[in-house]
Amino acid sequence: MASITDTGFHLEIPMAEPWPDGLCPQQMSWGCVYNSRAFTSTLSNAQQIVSYPGAYWTCSMSFSALTRTQERLLTSLIGRLQGMAGTIQVPATTRQRADNIGAPVLAAAASTNAYSLSVSGLTANGIVFRAGDYITLEGVMFEVVADATAMGGAAVVTVNKRVRAGIPAGTAIEYQVPWCEMRLTGDVFSVDLQPLTCSATIELREAF
Repeated sequence: MASITDTGFHLEIPMAEPWPDGLCPQQMSWGCVYNSRAFTSTLSNAQQIVSYPGAYWTCSMSFSALTRTQERLLTSLIGRLQGMAGTIQVPATTRQRADNIGAPVLAAAASTNAYSLSVSGLTANGIVFRAGDYITLEGVMFEVVADATAMGGAAVVTVNKRVRAGIPAGTAIEYQVPWCEMRLTGDVFSVDLQPLTCSATIELREAF
């Protein structure tokens, strides 16, 4: 647990729960909510769009045929999260990789509002990240939006979201099993019980 102390007030912040082994949704929806504002002219209706940091991932998971053992895994997980209070590491299972491109880290600190990341520690040559790859840094997941080619062990990676808060140089980049730190969008949870199985749906959003 991490600790924050501010003028005598002590708050314990639990670490994100790992995703339970053996709990697999039958359907999953991923999305991203961007933070743009439209300013419309009252004279011509022309628009100017301004993009701000604060984009976040959303995820919906449907469990349609849980065994009694899997039901226990799900309900005990929700119990540990205590509704919106806790966070969990949600894996992006369709974007996992089995290849080895080295041990990539941030070569330079990623500043707030940045769209690109300077990466070092690459041992592979050629294209090391392809458009559509997911990567995770300090619990924050990004999507690579353009192919990135390594030269001399380094590459510049362009991502889909602005960096919300600075990320220090040397931060490890998870590319083989990317995940996003998320929380439930509400405090209400229930399961639909049948004689041999049960079903449930959970809604999550990126935690920050």
